[in-house]
Amino acid sequence: MQALVALANEKKASLVGAFFLACSLLAGCVQADPPQASCVMPPGVETVSVRSVTDGDTLRLTDGRRLRLAGINTPEIGRDGKASEPWAQAARRELLALVNGESLQLKVGDDPRDHYGRTLGYLFDSHGRSVEAELLQSGLGYAVVIPPNDALAECHLAAEANARQARRGLWQSGVVRPVTHLDRGGFQLLRGSVVAVSQARQAIWIDLEGPLTLRLDRRDLVNFASAPGASWVGREIEVRGWVVDRREQQNGFRRYMISLRHPAQLHLFSSD
Repeated sequence: MQALVALANEKKASLVGAFFLACSLLAGCVQADPPQASCVMPPGVETVSVRSVTDGDTLRLTDGRRLRLAGINTPEIGRDGKASEPWAQAARRELLALVNGESLQLKVGDDPRDHYGRTLGYLFDSHGRSVEAELLQSGLGYAVVIPPNDALAECHLAAEANARQARRGLWQSGVVRPVTHLDRGGFQLLRGSVVAVSQARQAIWIDLEGPLTLRLDRRDLVNFASAPGASWVGREIEVRGWVVDRREQQNGFRRYMISLRHPAQLHLFSSD
């Protein structure tokens, strides 16, 4: 058991280190070049082919399944008259180029479906290269880690760090928004100061300046090396995730919330 705990902590440190590197690069710190992403194709893959590409992270397979790529989130394509987010169409075009005419290998995630009924999995081309990592290294998406689908997390984070340092794709402009400017839901990359950390029976709540709070369920603490505490107050934090607008259930609480599932979602900057 002790060996398993040590192995888990080592894996967490490696994953968090890759994300910390990306954040340090954004802050202007001098760092060595991040490693090139090299995602090893896991066992248990199946051969698939693509019928159509919906957007930068979603496809329709010829067997009828809708596939949502695990480990990446790309900008949203506009629908119902709404404009597309920057780089959304570029991500779709790149994904189409990566899978068009390819013999592809799919590894379904440990959590095989999302709440829309889409298959969750990792896609590899005929050369064994990770499609998600190719998109991330081109700067056309954000690395996301949602347990238990974390098999390629280290590789995906390294791919993003590489694009972030080189300012490729969406990293060419300021994609990190101040928390105080938060005015909508959806996937966001935000930075602000922690003003309070509170303990509840089922969750730890991290309040940031402005309208945002972070919820860390106690069941997900197993993914973190340590729990947030009072030492976080006053520190700058960068956080990523899907912002939920709680307008209809505020009751005096902060309007927006991000659920924390994995330490790769955040970086606590040094207090120096």
